[in-house]
Amino acid sequence: MQSVTNVYNYFKKFGYKTVVMGASFRNIGEITELAGCDLLTISPQLLAELEKTLGDLPRKLDPQAAQSLPIEKIVVDKAAFERMHAQDRMAHDKLKEGIEGFSAALEKLEGLLAARLAALESRTPAAV
Repeated sequence: MQSVTNVYNYFKKFGYKTVVMGASFRNIGEITELAGCDLLTISPQLLAELEKTLGDLPRKLDPQAAQSLPIEKIVVDKAAFERMHAQDRMAHDKLKEGIEGFSAALEKLEGLLAARLAALESRTPAAV
């Protein structure tokens, strides 16, 4: 949550035209910590849990509030990006985890599509 908050506040402070999206939540506490973020991807299970929750949901992230934060603008070139990325273990690990997860999902999808195509091709024209 800290990483998304930092990214959100930095981009909003300096007026970058981008949308910040939080994802991979494990509980509703993590979701409420990012209340106000541009977008959130929330699992159906956590959406159902949120629906049952009563009470206020104060906005934690706000573009106007970000304007007054004491954040310094960072000049980033390739070397600076690589240094910063290497120093941020969470960013490095989560990026690696995300890429590996998407790769595994893509391989699974390709396998399912290949099996489906094979099944369709094995049918006789009369059966199709």
